Amino acid sequence: MKTVLYPSHLELGAKVIEFAGWEMPIQYKGIIPEHLAVREKVGMFDVSHMGRICVTGKDAESLLDYLSTNKIKGKHNHSATYTVWPMAGGGCVDDVIIYRQDEFHFFVVVNAGNRQKDLKHLRDYAKDLDVHIEDLFDQEGIIALQGPNATALLYPLFMESKSLKNMHFITLSYHGEKIVLSKTGYTGSGGFEIYAPNALIALLWDWLLNEGDPFGLQPIGLGARDTLRLEMGYALYGHEINETISANESVSAWTIKWDKEDFLGKAAMQKLEASPDKRTEYGVILQEKGIAREGYDVYKNGQMIGKVTSGNYAPSLDAAIAIILVKGKWAIGDTVDVQIRQNQVVAKIVALPFLKI
Repeated sequence: MKTVLYPSHLELGAKVIEFAGWEMPIQYKGIIPEHLAVREKVGMFDVSHMGRICVTGKDAESLLDYLSTNKIKGKHNHSATYTVWPMAGGGCVDDVIIYRQDEFHFFVVVNAGNRQKDLKHLRDYAKDLDVHIEDLFDQEGIIALQGPNATALLYPLFMESKSLKNMHFITLSYHGEKIVLSKTGYTGSGGFEIYAPNALIALLWDWLLNEGDPFGLQPIGLGARDTLRLEMGYALYGHEINETISANESVSAWTIKWDKEDFLGKAAMQKLEASPDKRTEYGVILQEKGIAREGYDVYKNGQMIGKVTSGNYAPSLDAAIAIILVKGKWAIGDTVDVQIRQNQVVAKIVALPFLKI
């Protein structure tokens, strides 16, 4: 599959790869310069491969609250909430952001590879409820504008961007059509997401490219998106969370609100909390040369205790970092050994996020 911006990516010289069934740009000028452009100036991502699902009706709030580890009931209108969608018996369906227009109108942004699975999950649990579910997969695109110069660049087009709060959104008009401007982010460097019909996404992309030079704008590929999120210790579905990793084992465990009366998977996660088999994810910085890749084994005192879920070079830190999923309880400052090819490399456990902004 291709997004509406695919021709523009080719014009800009992007290196394109297959990702979750989509032809997407992995990089344009290079992962490191693109990463640093977002940290220092501003970068623009095509994230139209992600999906938006509208959930409306009298029971919309109750449904979304039950499916989520985080609290959805009672949140402020125009707020956005990051949450995990757990499975009944453990593991994770996806991690998503739920946007609340009001008590009866919500939309959910889901990961690219999980769009159909998430849609089915919603519909399965919406049976017998007063809920209408509509996907906008084929109708819309999404642009993410991230970095310290994002507001200054976007302000002449949308003055409302200057007053928009973190984890909130507004509905605006552009060329006579409704679009959504949100401020959630996945990079740690601030910025916005724009949800709009495909034709308007192409217009907005071109406008940002034309106006962006004075602000240092660069188009950014998925490679830098991954290193940016990793520096912040954010989960990536299929790595830090998946159908075999429970939410309370992951870096997204903070989303679990145990005081909720009930939510899907709560009993299974409570059982896991009391089990010696429960694992935990930690951030580590390698103390020796090497890159810890996904799936590499992690050892302590000669015993394998888990695996790397994500690892890469962190341009902002000039260090190799990783997230590990391991058995046992470990403290900040403890060391473990990561098996990198024929060698075991020492890695120190650190507090997340890796990058303190």
